[in-house]
Amino acid sequence: MTFPDLAANAPDADDVAVVPRQKAAMDRKVTAMNIRPLLGAALGALAATTLCLVSGSVTPTAARAATASARSGIEHTMAAYNVALNGGDTRAVLPLYTPDGVFMAPYSQSFVGRDAIRTAYDRVFSELKFDVKFHIAEIVTMAPRWAFVRTNSAGETLHHSTGSRTSEANQELFLLEKSDDGVWRIARYSFSPTNPPG
Repeated sequence: MTFPDLAANAPDADDVAVVPRQKAAMDRKVTAMNIRPLLGAALGALAATTLCLVSGSVTPTAARAATASARSGIEHTMAAYNVALNGGDTRAVLPLYTPDGVFMAPYSQSFVGRDAIRTAYDRVFSELKFDVKFHIAEIVTMAPRWAFVRTNSAGETLHHSTGSRTSEANQELFLLEKSDDGVWRIARYSFSPTNPPG
């Protein structure tokens, strides 16, 4: 890429009758005018590069390596969550969340922190027994300690109060944080049903 000669648009000092102090002020203004487009272009390129890196559309070798090394830890957390959910085991779910984790279920306020999350899962498991399988649609490492996972789950749910079984299908979004101990934990989790209301 070549930049136009920005100085070509600057007024010639000989064409402007000014006293030395005014000429110095004009020179500073002309220099600032010449730098602004370059600075704007540089900042725009930096913003575009950052957006591409965050969105994953451009992944440099170092970021690709970080993503590959993080993937197995993230997949381990997701598998552990699937087992804990199907087991109806709140005690197994809680360590998979960060201490300030947030669980966001449809038609409900957010459950913030492990105590609230414990209450939510205890309520869910008292009524429902899941037999579902999560399928990872995408894992995106956004930073060395942050990633998101988009999943789809499907299976069957037993309702304890009625003994009836229903088909279960959801789409989920997990935001994971890599803790100081190297374990990826759920910082935010939200899901919505994909089966039509019935």
